[in-house]
Amino acid sequence: MKNEVTPKGNIQKVKVASPVPRTNGVIPVKKNNVPTSAGVGLRKDELSSLKEAAATVQQIKLGAKRELELARQMREDARRYQQETATRARSDAQQLILRTRLATQRETEELIRQASEDIQKVLADIRMIRIMAQEELAAQRKFTNAARLRTMSLAMKDESEKPETKKKRQLAPIK
Repeated sequence: MKNEVTPKGNIQKVKVASPVPRTNGVIPVKKNNVPTSAGVGLRKDELSSLKEAAATVQQIKLGAKRELELARQMREDARRYQQETATRARSDAQQLILRTRLATQRETEELIRQASEDIQKVLADIRMIRIMAQEELAAQRKFTNAARLRTMSLAMKDESEKPETKKKRQLAPIK
């Protein structure tokens, strides 16, 4: 059974036979140096198990490299996403500030316009009151002048009548 990399990157563990059989730390020694058919078979098994272990290690290494590359790619994607999100947030904030400024400016201009209209109305009322006061003063002057004329007329009439009464009084005793 070989190590296989699953799509998620999980590695299945495989038990690899030890190339050299050990018994309590003592390595068995062959008594004769002549290769036997069983010894050659054992070496072939050891060689094939070593090749299998090397292939498994190679697959594990490739899997680890793929995982590392995926992790790097994910980190880069996350960094890029963070930058895009921060840029978008700054842009949205700037747009909000701009919209708020424009709305505030419009409201200010509307308030100024309304205040100006109110001031114009008050000024028009003041002008009307002033005109009415001037007309009233003119009417009062006319009444005053008429009263003066009447008074003067009466005074002149009295004066014109007084000398005649004086003359009549003076004339009367002479007779």
